[in-house]
Amino acid sequence: MPNSYTLYELNEYIRRVIALNFAEPIWVNCEISQVKEVRGNVYLDLVYHDDKTDEVTAQISASIWFKSYLFLKNKLGALLPSLLKEGTHVLLKVQVEFNERYGIKLIIEDIDPSFTIGQMEMNRQKILQKLLDEGLLHMNKLTQLPPVIQKVAVISSHNAAGYIDFINHLTKNPYDYQYKTELFQVALQGQNTEREVCQTLNDIAVRKGEFDVILIIRGGGSKLDLAWFDSFNIGARIAKSPIPVITGIGHDIDSTVADVVAHSSLKTPTAVADFLINHNMNFEATVQETSQWIVQMSHRYIKIHELSLQNTTQMLQIIPGEIIKKHLFNINFAHDQIFAMTKNVLKSHKEKLSFADQQIKLLHPKNILQKGYVIVRQDQKNVLRAAHITKDRPMTVEFYDGEISVVVKE
Repeated sequence: MPNSYTLYELNEYIRRVIALNFAEPIWVNCEISQVKEVRGNVYLDLVYHDDKTDEVTAQISASIWFKSYLFLKNKLGALLPSLLKEGTHVLLKVQVEFNERYGIKLIIEDIDPSFTIGQMEMNRQKILQKLLDEGLLHMNKLTQLPPVIQKVAVISSHNAAGYIDFINHLTKNPYDYQYKTELFQVALQGQNTEREVCQTLNDIAVRKGEFDVILIIRGGGSKLDLAWFDSFNIGARIAKSPIPVITGIGHDIDSTVADVVAHSSLKTPTAVADFLINHNMNFEATVQETSQWIVQMSHRYIKIHELSLQNTTQMLQIIPGEIIKKHLFNINFAHDQIFAMTKNVLKSHKEKLSFADQQIKLLHPKNILQKGYVIVRQDQKNVLRAAHITKDRPMTVEFYDGEISVVVKE
């Protein structure tokens, strides 16, 4: 029979080896997979994921005893509950212990919050770079807000203080603007946050005609509480939303991935309410300014046209008289011209008649006969050629002072 050890002996040997090699506490980099509090003590399951495959490559149980938990609460305050969440990447100061009956366990003595926050920031920067590389970082900013916002989809929790503050601030606005809000209930932190927010954004996108904007709001919280919105899937879904997304997640310094990708990012839910109120107020102010401008321009145009009508009236009173005066002048001028031309024509014809009369007088037969000419007639006809005279027939020869009868013989 070969030599053997009892299980107790083996475990006792392991305990001595561990106690010898881990005499002092050490810092361990891991992720919390499960948390449970029992009677003031906190029990955790810790895991480690492979950087490339994301598979769990190591797992172990850990505990925070009551006194250590009080120490951590005094040291970290409100940050401690955010650190002790499932899925949080932490750096723990632990004492490695081994019990012969219960096996190995890590006893947590301290937590380094700066490590967790640093890891979160590194993860956030990687997500933002990936969104930028895929052309999603500024996509939702290109969507257009309507001139007036009335139909609002709110992604929040009905009992969240931020949601209640938002509703009160929005409904009690001093301008009595009316908004139709529909709440889509989601987890605002924890493992279900990413899945529920993404699914809700998908559901709202299907009903895109029913909403003007999408709001993602929650109350304040620590940096770790808000880290659930540092998600690539949430960022990508916001970026691809056909409706403008406005965030008011409740922080003053840093922005989550959801804030960076959203159309607009406000610090608090009440700031989101103010944004909606101011947006509609600006539209109303623009309408009022436009109305005033229209009234002023109308008055100006009416005044201009009144002056124009007055000028036209005056012109109508003056112009007809001027036209009549001008035509009277033209008529008088034409009359004078006609009279002058008629006078000239009459004078010209009178002169022609006088000249003709003189010519007639000068050419009168008596005047011609007075110059020594005679008129020879034979058979009551004037004889113009000697060859026309008929011999042995009487002819009359008229002189200026009388007539004689003659007969031509040979």
